[in-house]
Amino acid sequence: MITLIRAFPQPLDALYDWQPGDHITHLDGRPIEDILDLYYYSPETQVTTLDIQRRTGEALRIEMDPADIDTVTGCFAPMEFKTCAADCVFCFIDQNPKGMRDSIYVKDEDYRFSFLYGNYITLTSLGKKGMQRIIDQRLSPLYVSVHATDIDVRTRMLGIKRKFDVVEKLRQLCEAGIEIHTQVVLCPGWNEGAILAKTFRDLVALGVPVTAGEEAFTAVCERGHGYDGQDLPEYAEVVADLDAEPRGGVKSLAIVPVGLSAHREGLTKLDPVRPELAAEVIAQVADWQAEARKELGFSFVYLSDEFYLMAEQPFPDAATYDGFWQIDNAIGLTARLRDTWAEALDWAAEEGSLPVAPLTVLTGQLAAKAWRREFAPVLSRPDLPPVEVVGVDNRFYGNSVTVAGLLSGADLRRTLLTLPAAPIRQVVLSPRVINSDGVTLDGMTLEDIGRDQPHRLILGEEDGFVDFWQELG
Repeated sequence: MITLIRAFPQPLDALYDWQPGDHITHLDGRPIEDILDLYYYSPETQVTTLDIQRRTGEALRIEMDPADIDTVTGCFAPMEFKTCAADCVFCFIDQNPKGMRDSIYVKDEDYRFSFLYGNYITLTSLGKKGMQRIIDQRLSPLYVSVHATDIDVRTRMLGIKRKFDVVEKLRQLCEAGIEIHTQVVLCPGWNEGAILAKTFRDLVALGVPVTAGEEAFTAVCERGHGYDGQDLPEYAEVVADLDAEPRGGVKSLAIVPVGLSAHREGLTKLDPVRPELAAEVIAQVADWQAEARKELGFSFVYLSDEFYLMAEQPFPDAATYDGFWQIDNAIGLTARLRDTWAEALDWAAEEGSLPVAPLTVLTGQLAAKAWRREFAPVLSRPDLPPVEVVGVDNRFYGNSVTVAGLLSGADLRRTLLTLPAAPIRQVVLSPRVINSDGVTLDGMTLEDIGRDQPHRLILGEEDGFVDFWQELG
């Protein structure tokens, strides 16, 4: 059932008098567990009947136009996700420093959030009921953390007692028409080399070839996840297309290096991915991509940008990333932004509307490397103002954590205060440093970071960076 936390908006509030503790229990006689059920079962051509139970036990029945379902979803309590029972040796949640917000320490293992937001799940807690619901409601695509298809290796890496064959579960989902994106967190000494090769072989065997002229599947930036809170109008369009022919299969394999913070007291000793191993994996994956393109029609396996930056090797062509389906894993992000910005600047030059404001960019050390290596040649054209890039040391997590999205407000502010007071700068931060609540990992707002210093602090854009820069004047 779904908890109601406020009255319906006008004029729908006239349908019934909301009271704290009210719950929607059934839609057209069917039990409702959450908002996905509500959308899935909601008819399009007739009146919808909602059964509501008050805290007092009183039962109500109201009727509404199915088109109004989207209007009332803001009155529902957010879905509470199921937590993870695994104890992965590399879990970054366990590496957070103490004293942060409670939500930072919660481990998510919920197939619904995998479908809605692209969260990765291990499938270790997916029972028969959850499996059947995924299939019945076609909750596709899903995002699955595989790490290794070798059963013994995966069991040890996930810290679980019950052994099970993740490939068999994936096969069941694929045969039912579910698209799946997979992930490997590469941990030296655990799942590289022959283990990684087996993982690739097992997963690519579940891939579905594309025919000539057919797209492998829809790009993740346009379809698949990224819904904001309870604002899910797109989901109605997703379930409306359930009559389409299901086209399941493992669609991609992302490989990312293990992240190790300075807060690993009492945890399993792990080694970082070093440049030498990164170079080996790049060569290995290049061969696999060529094989996959021949067999499937697309690259299938993709490395996160860190590998190419660590190994000082060039990024593959943007076309290698196909639809950038693993962009939220920072896979292909650098190449896509580089090419997108270059094209946007060419257009701006033709229109005589190039940016005119000098910028100072504060970002993580790895991102700063990407800026200097990949973005600087695009942004250093003679008709553009200068762009200064300042790498921020991560004292919050430790200097081994170099990505922009894990910078704390305190580290950003410390670096900001080292900038000379003159000239006054327009200082741009990655939009990834501030969450949807407007705070950093350590609870600081943009105003907190910029207090009592002369520079103008701004959250930047990624794909729309050139438009953002133009508007600064």
